[in-house]
Amino acid sequence: MNREALFRVLPGFFLCLALGGLAYGVSVAGNSLTGQRYFELFTCAIVLGICVRSSFDLPAFWSGGIRFAAVTILEIAVFLLGFSLDFSVFSGNSLVFVGCILGFVTVMVILSFTICRAIGLPEHLAVLVACGNSICGNAAIAAVAPAVRACNEDVAAAITFSSILGVLVVVFLPLLEPAFGLNAVQFGTFAGLTVYAVPQVVAATAPVSMASAHIGTAVKLVRVLMLMPAVLLAPLLLRNHETADRIAGKPRLAFAKVFPWFIPAFLTAALANNLGLVPLSVSSLTSDLSRTLFVVAMCGLGLSVDLRRMLTVGPRLVLGITSCLAVLSVFSFLLARSLA
Repeated sequence: MNREALFRVLPGFFLCLALGGLAYGVSVAGNSLTGQRYFELFTCAIVLGICVRSSFDLPAFWSGGIRFAAVTILEIAVFLLGFSLDFSVFSGNSLVFVGCILGFVTVMVILSFTICRAIGLPEHLAVLVACGNSICGNAAIAAVAPAVRACNEDVAAAITFSSILGVLVVVFLPLLEPAFGLNAVQFGTFAGLTVYAVPQVVAATAPVSMASAHIGTAVKLVRVLMLMPAVLLAPLLLRNHETADRIAGKPRLAFAKVFPWFIPAFLTAALANNLGLVPLSVSSLTSDLSRTLFVVAMCGLGLSVDLRRMLTVGPRLVLGITSCLAVLSVFSFLLARSLA
């Protein structure tokens, strides 16, 4: 990173650091006063970020650092988490379970598309919502959009509300965990099937337990594997099959979006840890560092969400995405509950 780029990043990054420190203070003080763990650190960080962003017009020169924290720092934190992943948390029927997840994602894409069309969304926008809801949120929307020739307005609208809704899910899921009656493996599975992005799964599950975080991350990575087939097959959902065939013949596939660098990095780190190549001291250090980076990243994620932007999103799109997420959550919960 050159000096000019560094200067663009530092102001917003220091804001995230400051909010992270404030979130830590609020978490410690709140839990001490109540005697309960109501004020979870990650949740405090996200909520503080959302409140600041939605209450003030932040200077433009902070945006680079906020994005750096919300994207790059978040990806590094996920990568470091791999060094503490223990494969023994998975059952012996893991291959069958992987197949169930892939089938689940396929069904949810079709069901979400059907719901969106029934609500009255245009088919191109319905494809974006269906893939984003069922696979990995904004990354899926951005990757599928060129394949179905979606217009920029549809892409921006879908990403806007998906971003807001995805963060709200991360905030409330850990708070509602006691009401679900799920064990660590079940809750991790539920979150991995429901939450939009890989880093957000960690943020939603780590407050419950690291076992839930590991399970949730693994489940989410399996969902991400469906992104490439989705990009290739999404045009087939279009009603104009002649156009769909023409688009499907030359899908403009961005492999960097399909396979972000931190996914193979996370898997490599996890493999190294389970082969005994990572000393226990290193595993413990990376786990602590990962958690610290997640706090900073959650502040950046919160600062990236302006609730006032919801007013610019059409009511049918809001209803479509919300309905699809509700259906996804119900079926994810039922699948997670079915686990022994």
